[in-house]
Amino acid sequence: MIHCKQIWRIISAAAAGLLLAACATTTNVDYRQGYDFGAITSVSISAPGQPASHDPRISSPLVDERVNTAISRHLSVRGYRVVAQGATARLNWKLTTRAGVESYQSGVSFGYGTFSRRSAFGVGYGFPLYDVDSYDEAVLTVDILDPADGGLLWRASASRRLNDGITPEKLNGLVNELVSEVLGQFPPGSRQ
Repeated sequence: MIHCKQIWRIISAAAAGLLLAACATTTNVDYRQGYDFGAITSVSISAPGQPASHDPRISSPLVDERVNTAISRHLSVRGYRVVAQGATARLNWKLTTRAGVESYQSGVSFGYGTFSRRSAFGVGYGFPLYDVDSYDEAVLTVDILDPADGGLLWRASASRRLNDGITPEKLNGLVNELVSEVLGQFPPGSRQ
């Protein structure tokens, strides 16, 4: 027989799982099948050419420096040497923005609680109100290229919400999160 406390624990665990799933972001990854990624021991980072974005929040030499530093640090921690020449792979990156839209609508919620020897169950309903919110996302795309022919070996991208009035400290955090999320997928089959 299931007791009220057990029901509450089950509901709480399910709600926590749904919240974590809603907060998770997806990293898109593709790579050349059959390539020996274990042969990559050193990487040269190519500086971005023309700005991929005309958004002043992310299109600046200061942001480029933050991304290069974060990538170099992440690769070094993972055991790769970052070199200017003679690397076993080249890395190109691009930071862009894209617009997103989020809509909110009414819904039903349930609650259950106990106090002393009493318990209660409640139901709430949100009135049919709809709200639409537009926002920008920063998207980091990283390519690993064959140094011999420049062919694409591996590509991954991830995104985070980009707010107006972002401070340098928050921009550092955003860049580090994106780099960790993207390069955490390299090499294929590994998870950081």
